[in-house]
Amino acid sequence: MAQGAVQVRQMWPDILEAVKNRRRFTWILLSQNATVAGFDGTTLQLGFSNPGARDSFVGGGSEDVLRQALQDAIGVQWRIEAIVDPSGGAGQQGGGPGGPGGPGGPGGFGGAGGPSGPGGYGGGGGGATGGG
Repeated sequence: MAQGAVQVRQMWPDILEAVKNRRRFTWILLSQNATVAGFDGTTLQLGFSNPGARDSFVGGGSEDVLRQALQDAIGVQWRIEAIVDPSGGAGQQGGGPGGPGGPGGPGGFGGAGGPSGPGGYGGGGGGATGGG
């Protein structure tokens, strides 16, 4: 998949230009949020920088625009697979919400339970320790 992806990446600027001529929204979405993640000879795998961009691509008709642009630019009819790129895709770096140290990590924000502040107020423990 890697060698084919390299060739598609080399053609990507021409493909984007064909997309731009068809639908500017799709061109912006692809140029700012997507990279060629892989290609196996029949399926073009696009890695999107976040789930929202991927969902906009899939649900907004942009997949059809890209398919038509591929036909116009390089004369191919490939299957398109849109994924969220785990490496951050088009230049987004660092861990966002849920990134490294995600939920339950050090320094988490408040939630139910847990002691806060020095010492307890009001007399000592209730019936939980009550051995007899």
